[in-house]
Amino acid sequence: MRTFHPLFRRLVLATSAPLLACGVSASVVFLGVPLSSRLLGQWRVVQVFGNDLTRSFPPFTVRFEKDGRLVGRSGCGTFTGNWTTGPDRVHFRGMVPSGGNCGELSVVERKVIEAMAVARETRVEKNGVVLMHEGKPVALLVPQQT
Repeated sequence: MRTFHPLFRRLVLATSAPLLACGVSASVVFLGVPLSSRLLGQWRVVQVFGNDLTRSFPPFTVRFEKDGRLVGRSGCGTFTGNWTTGPDRVHFRGMVPSGGNCGELSVVERKVIEAMAVARETRVEKNGVVLMHEGKPVALLVPQQT
């Protein structure tokens, strides 16, 4: 049976404990970075309830502020709300639509807000963030350069 030097054993224990803690913590996503930190900044909503928003509509963007505020922009105006994170989820509340009467753009804005309201899971992928409900995607947000 092979034995290891006591210093080597201590090094293995010291480096594995933080990794185990990251694996147990529900708010940690990929490489120990909290979901809330990964979301900060501006995102473009490119898909909602299976509909592609990149070709037919002006950009719908959502900005996640550090203080928990959310500011969204559509071709209709500005919508607002609040956000927090939970285990593998972003919680949206207090969403207020822009109030503009812009025909189809108003409908799409309401669908974006509805997708945020029903989202029960959040999956961070290489190309963006997927908001999900009952295992199905309801919206796809991709990072936007500001």
